[in-house]
Amino acid sequence: MDEAHFIQFLQQYQPQRILILPFEDKSVEPLLREEFPHSTFTVLTKQNLAGIPPTRLLFRLLAERYDVVVASLYESAVHRSESSLQIVLSVIRTRSRFLRSQNNVYIPFSKWYLTYRAITRFIPAFFWGILSTLSLYILTVCAFLCEKLPKQQFPKQQNKTVMFLRPDLAGQLQAGGSVSHVKGMISAFRKAGYRVIYIADAPLEALPSQVIQIIVQPFLFLDVFDEFQLMAYNFQLLWRAKKWFLEYRPSLLYQRHSIFSIAGGIIARRAKIPIILEANDSEVWVKTHWSRLFFINLATRCEASALKLADKVAVISEGVHEQLEPYRLPSEKIIYNPNGVDTDEFHPLINGDKIRARFNLNNAIVVGFIGTFARWHGVETLFEAAAQVVQRDRNIFFLLIGDGDLRSSLQYRTKKLGIDDRLIFTGIVQHSEAPAYLAACDVLVSPHLGFEGNEKFFGSPTKLFEYMAMGKAIIASNLEQLGKIIQDGVNGLLVQPGNAEELSKNILRLSHDPTLRKLLGQNVRKAAVEKYTWNKNVERIINALL
Repeated sequence: MDEAHFIQFLQQYQPQRILILPFEDKSVEPLLREEFPHSTFTVLTKQNLAGIPPTRLLFRLLAERYDVVVASLYESAVHRSESSLQIVLSVIRTRSRFLRSQNNVYIPFSKWYLTYRAITRFIPAFFWGILSTLSLYILTVCAFLCEKLPKQQFPKQQNKTVMFLRPDLAGQLQAGGSVSHVKGMISAFRKAGYRVIYIADAPLEALPSQVIQIIVQPFLFLDVFDEFQLMAYNFQLLWRAKKWFLEYRPSLLYQRHSIFSIAGGIIARRAKIPIILEANDSEVWVKTHWSRLFFINLATRCEASALKLADKVAVISEGVHEQLEPYRLPSEKIIYNPNGVDTDEFHPLINGDKIRARFNLNNAIVVGFIGTFARWHGVETLFEAAAQVVQRDRNIFFLLIGDGDLRSSLQYRTKKLGIDDRLIFTGIVQHSEAPAYLAACDVLVSPHLGFEGNEKFFGSPTKLFEYMAMGKAIIASNLEQLGKIIQDGVNGLLVQPGNAEELSKNILRLSHDPTLRKLLGQNVRKAAVEKYTWNKNVERIINALL
């Protein structure tokens, strides 16, 4: 049913207790709160559910009884299993259950239907999942044997073809850091004279038509448990690998590191070509700290095998290298490749007038942010600083580009403070549109925070390098890699992470000093061109293999 019929249905009996599982959906909670202001709401976000073992999660869901439960796939930023959400809905004690689909349709489910579907989907998935688990244990032994095979030399000229493997089952992404990274590296390989074969579970629309995209969809019946699906994906890749190599004869395999994924290393050793493993983190560390991981031992074995099979491991930061220290990788195996930017795509000559006109910003000073509205991106600090700035200078506006868990709450606070005409939330924009949005800004902000729990910040924010290439004045947190790339007063300004007062003062300083903005912008653009391009990353990889 559509939204109107959904609300009409609920109004028939005025639910008193409502449970919402919104994930990335920013509109379902405000909608229900507005329609049922006297109801009691429980909202379980991704943060509430992350890191909870399945048994504890089950007890948490069974602890209360509700009149209505709404789970949402609408505006989902990642691939999320509908079957797994149906299983969750089946165990909650409630009168009515609804799933909001990606097409903005509210689907009602009876408990008996969901129970039947859970049983019929879960039993075969459980059987094949356990089989995949046992097979993957055996495959790690094969990987150990493959480690003994001699490494191959990288040919300088022969058949310049790169097979780019992304096995993380990310789905069809439109924007975000990983899209920038994949697109940037593939573009750089092509500029270096290589043909690129891209292999993933979904097409990437941002790639040019000259890139051959091979889509290997995961087993859908395993989507009740994503770990089973990721394990089985290894065998799907191995089954098809021989055909790909006979057809395309690649000379290099480049893979984004992913949980449970060891197929790339085995394929490369069997095909007698080198493999580069791009590590943006330790996947085991990230899953155990920020999400959940049931088969920890197997995941650790797979990560160890993937790292050992790789000829080189390209890490985005020193923090990632430290995360991987338990695996005792030799230093000569590591390539430091921070994230980068395509300086032909992001550059100072791009005209942002259309974006300014669209949001009535023609005569304003515009402060820009692009990224995920999550805690560690520092958007709450930016909001506090913005609230101070707009009270002191009525000609300064904020263009906030992107989406995330904190967006709806920040927009609500913006309206409550009466500054919603000064803080403009654009939502997610296509990566191809990002340069024009950044061009519309005078100052760009990267206000990252450290991770919770005192973990060392290991990120290499793509936004920072895109800011740099635009030749704009930048304010960034003095935090690990950011504090090393941005030199305070030379090519940008640094502030202490989480210090909204300091951030607001620097925003006002740059807003009132066009000469300083120009100088910092010129210097930071020069640094981006000389050191931080995707072309430089590919160059370091090729040189390390020769």
